[in-house]
Amino acid sequence: MVAANRGFTLVETMFALVIFSIAALAALNVATEQLRSTSILETRYFAQQVASNRLAQVHGNSDKEDWPPKNEKTGSVEMAGKQWFWEQRVLETVTDDLREVTVMVREREDGPVVAELSSYVGRR
Repeated sequence: MVAANRGFTLVETMFALVIFSIAALAALNVATEQLRSTSILETRYFAQQVASNRLAQVHGNSDKEDWPPKNEKTGSVEMAGKQWFWEQRVLETVTDDLREVTVMVREREDGPVVAELSSYVGRR
């Protein structure tokens, strides 16, 4: 008795290639989404750092002649090889020696706000 040659038929091979192609496309989609998410998180992180640094400057100047902090002050700063644009808004509180300062950070001067951070600043 001679054993019959057993192997994959053309249909079976094509079916396996289709399944492999679908799995490869799904893996590529997941990797692309991961890279996009990482980029967004990195942008938000650096924007938060810019806002935090600006608020630290406002806190540091709270005992000088420039009380109260200036409303709608704007500026730009370079961080991580990018130019960031910040805007500062100051609101009065019921206490004369206390102000709420909000810093909004954008990637472009006319772009959407990427990060927003608020703090209360008191006169020393």
